[in-house]
Amino acid sequence: MRAMSQITCGTCSREIATSEGYELNGKVYCEPCASTALQVAKQSGQPANIVRLVDKTICARCKAYSGSLLEVGNLRLCEPCAALVQDWPYPQWLKLSLAGLCVLLVFALLHGRKYFAAGKNLYRGEQLIEKGQYPEALKYLKETLRIAPESDKGALLTAKAALLSGDIDTAANALQGHNSGRFEDATKPEFLEVKNMWDRATSSMDKLKQAATLEETDGHEVQAATLVHEAASLYPQMPQLQLIVDHFDEGAAFSRKDYDNFLRLAEKDWNTSPGGATAAGLASALACKFAVTNDPAFRKRSEEMLTKARELSASDKETTAVLSEYEGRIRYRLDSRQVITKTEYDRKFHKGKDAAK
Repeated sequence: MRAMSQITCGTCSREIATSEGYELNGKVYCEPCASTALQVAKQSGQPANIVRLVDKTICARCKAYSGSLLEVGNLRLCEPCAALVQDWPYPQWLKLSLAGLCVLLVFALLHGRKYFAAGKNLYRGEQLIEKGQYPEALKYLKETLRIAPESDKGALLTAKAALLSGDIDTAANALQGHNSGRFEDATKPEFLEVKNMWDRATSSMDKLKQAATLEETDGHEVQAATLVHEAASLYPQMPQLQLIVDHFDEGAAFSRKDYDNFLRLAEKDWNTSPGGATAAGLASALACKFAVTNDPAFRKRSEEMLTKARELSASDKETTAVLSEYEGRIRYRLDSRQVITKTEYDRKFHKGKDAAK
């Protein structure tokens, strides 16, 4: 603290009494310098509010005039008031209340950290959806639902990202696991958008199930393929969509005895996704071509693809079991040059019922 009875002019550095000084834009001047500084301020467009320092000799607390005010923070106080303010006796209840508020603040900050993280993940997920990066968005949105499972927006965005990624199971969990499938406002555009996507996806899955059932019976291959195309149209995000469509189209081509198209599709699938199933499908198409052409090149390659199918399926017991039955029908075509359906083959040789075309 310092006494306020004397001041120094900010321009000429002359010591003058406080009562003789002036203040302009945060600087203190003697009277001659103050006049000059005021003109400069006006010309340069600065504020020109000049104040006599004598007006600042009033105590901010008791309003009494004093020639020796003390500065306490931003206040000018007489000595008695300065001592009182500096040693102000805060009541015990106020101190305890302040301590309690600090504890509550710390608790709130710690407790709210996870919800802050949930909001951050929700924002990131929404931004990624807008950019079309659905699988990436799903990572953040799943975490949002883990922290805040009751969030309508979180559940809807998670379902949307999942459906657009072809992940129906995650979409189902997000929608049906949210308040037992209930949402606060079923008329909101965000809800209606996701509901429409969900309805299309489930309708697509229903058509696929119908197609799979039809495929089990000879003579319904074309109808089954039509259903699969409808399913693909409803839900183009379906996983392995093209392989599914091609598989049923191959069955339709086989039923029409269009072995050229059967072979074309089987070749495409093998080149696109080499594996035990696609190798066996190509072996089947090549065997059909050999049966109708007697071209040994088709037979040789069919047998090569059968070998590849066994090698690629060796670690998969289920595929190996299916391939065992399927290989019998393919070899029958190669040995007899006759192409018969699965039902006819089962009737002739009393084999099991589960196999592919």
